[in-house]
Amino acid sequence: MTQVHSQTKRYRGFVLTNEGLQKLNNCIQKLEAQTRMRYGASAIARKVQLVESDGIHPITVRKILQCQTGVDYRSIDHVFQALQLSLSEGDYAHADLCKYNKSSQSKWANISSSPTHINIPDISNFYGRTQEIAQLESRIICDTRSVTPPGYRTKVVALFGTVGIGKTAMAIKLAHSLKSRFDFVIWKSLRQAPTLEELLISVLNKFPTNVDNKNNLPTSLYSLIDLFLEKLQHHRCLLIFDGFETVMNNHDGEDTAYEDFLRIFLESKHQSNVILTTRNKPNLVDTLEDKNLYSKRLNNLQVDEIKKIFAQGGIYRGSQEHWVHLVDYYGGNPLALKSASNQILKYFEGNIARYLKELTTSKFILKDVQKLLIEEINKLSKLEKKVIQKLARYTHKVSLSQLRQDLNEPKVEPYLLNALDDLNSRALIEQHGACFVLQPFIAECIFYLNPL
Repeated sequence: MTQVHSQTKRYRGFVLTNEGLQKLNNCIQKLEAQTRMRYGASAIARKVQLVESDGIHPITVRKILQCQTGVDYRSIDHVFQALQLSLSEGDYAHADLCKYNKSSQSKWANISSSPTHINIPDISNFYGRTQEIAQLESRIICDTRSVTPPGYRTKVVALFGTVGIGKTAMAIKLAHSLKSRFDFVIWKSLRQAPTLEELLISVLNKFPTNVDNKNNLPTSLYSLIDLFLEKLQHHRCLLIFDGFETVMNNHDGEDTAYEDFLRIFLESKHQSNVILTTRNKPNLVDTLEDKNLYSKRLNNLQVDEIKKIFAQGGIYRGSQEHWVHLVDYYGGNPLALKSASNQILKYFEGNIARYLKELTTSKFILKDVQKLLIEEINKLSKLEKKVIQKLARYTHKVSLSQLRQDLNEPKVEPYLLNALDDLNSRALIEQHGACFVLQPFIAECIFYLNPL
């Protein structure tokens, strides 16, 4: 195992920036003028207690007001909420980066505006997933209300789900939301299946260093990992690896290298985080999920969220029942529904009822979604293909016993649960208790095109 010899730099929480402190002081002065009472640390702590059951200690409030010692993000947020102030990204900063003098404020400004600091794709319209985002943010920033078990900090978050469900968009949203809490946010697409050496070299080149060091990176894999971990001890980083399934599904041994890398990342001391997006749940999750790794299967979007997406493209007409039917048919899949919305406008003038009626006689196969689904289906084992083909024949949930009966293959029966587990990890099927089902549009694609 790779050993890290340098001393880990302690992360010291957050302090208010000059802007944040000014905002807070202006509010306090206004309250004191209105009430003719002094709003010191104790008074503010009591005010926090009225809106937050766990409250906050006056000493913590004093630290916030003095801006000399870092506190957790939640404490600052509590104070701002209690005083009916909105907490913006520019109101706080890392304690080690923001000292309240001109030189250190200039340092913070340079870091936060550096083009290499934030390397994230743009996202224009993002709707829904409010609870999911809040849950993941809590795990990543590890605040006082973190859902992470005591003694644990989520270092790796794996977002998985079927094609088109919005994994990349979710990661982009998280990256933009969390960027102010990290020294570096580095986005890397793995769609071209880079080797681990190529990925590490690319990431290391994002860190500030002198020209000589940049041109003399180590050549061995584990030396690169050592150098990477050393960087993480001096910088708090958020790394987003998009399309992780491409490096886990090849057959040249690279999957082992990436798995080893994640194990070392999880076991090393640092204050950095990794977000993975992948179509299928990584195998190592089952063994490492209780060791600071958390996986999240993205849920389907709801009707109100889909309506907002549709509204960006045109005017659609339909009753609430029609909207529910449409969303259910496509399993709340944003990509599939976006493609369907184009067809509804093009052929049915935005009339959802007419589109749904047409679906009962002639099936629209969404080509962009179809291509991605076929790619996933082609990766399945022979048994997995048989199982998903059987499920495609049903419009209702199928029990395990019924599925066994339909397959009627004693030789493969012992492996049926493994096949179902793999299909579930790829988010190609849904499990409801002891029953299984395909989303209608996935079943229709399999049945109509018969790509198996």
